[in-house]
This record gives sequence, C-alpha cells and structure tokens, in this order.
Amino acid sequence: MLELEFAGIRIQLPSNQPLLLLKRPGENLYLPLWIGAPEASAIAMSEQGLTPPRPMTHDLMINVFEALNVQLTRVEIVSVDNAIFAAELVLSSGQRIDSRSSDAVALAVRVQCPILCTEEVLQSAGVAIENTEDEEPPEEQMREFREFLDNIDPEDFST
Repeated sequence: MLELEFAGIRIQLPSNQPLLLLKRPGENLYLPLWIGAPEASAIAMSEQGLTPPRPMTHDLMINVFEALNVQLTRVEIVSVDNAIFAAELVLSSGQRIDSRSSDAVALAVRVQCPILCTEEVLQSAGVAIENTEDEEPPEEQMREFREFLDNIDPEDFST
C-alpha cells in the first residue's frame, strides 16, 4: 500500500463537477476521484474547520465509532473499475468496512488518519500533473467551490 495525502477539491468546469485530488507525497502523481457535491461539501467543511450545529453523516459515523470504543486507523482505496473506486475503512479493532472512496476520504480528513492506496489502483488511475506557473491559486479554487455550493439545492440530490 502506498500513502496518499489529501490535496484538495477542484471544480471541473464547465460541468461544475467536484473532483477530489489525492497526492503521492514527494511526487507529482495524483489520484483524481469524481465525487458528489454533498461529499465535496462535507470534506470542504471539515478542511475549513467548520462544525455544523448538528452532526452530518460523516460526523455521526465518527461519533458511532467513538461510542463503540473503536477508532478509524486508516482508509484504503483498494480497487477501481470503470472510474468507480472502492475503499475500506480499517478500524482499531481490526475490522474492515466496505466504503465508497469519497466517504472514506471524508472520514479520514476528519480524524486525520492515513489514506492508503494499492499500487495497482495508482498505476491504473493515477495522473502525473506538472505544476505550472499558470496554476490557479487555492483562494480562487475555494471561491469557485463556494460559488458552486451557493448554487446547489438539496433537491438536486433527491432520487
């Protein structure tokens, strides 16, 4: 397993689709994951240190883990099939729980635990991104993300 670090959330234009970026430390190798707006919002809120008045789903999961006296020790991205990533939550009890990768990363960001990935997934879906001087500053990316969040409605996600 290879360790990755949370590199941020970007908004792909013109579709306004959130893209979660994980980075291999010390390299220009990224693992991009398309995620939904609710997961992007949950991750961004956690990154900004915002605490909602009532627990959101990911906060609830952490509260349940604490009530059961277990901790999330790491998340592992274990497979990818047609750009759909599968992850596992690894608990201090040794139990492994199947998870969507976006939910796993949202939890990892909250508890600041390691994010690991199989070599096969990184070879299959990893992307080398060269840093350029034209790269958008993080402040501009956050402004675009906030605009995106301002324009979504909870009914956009109803089935």
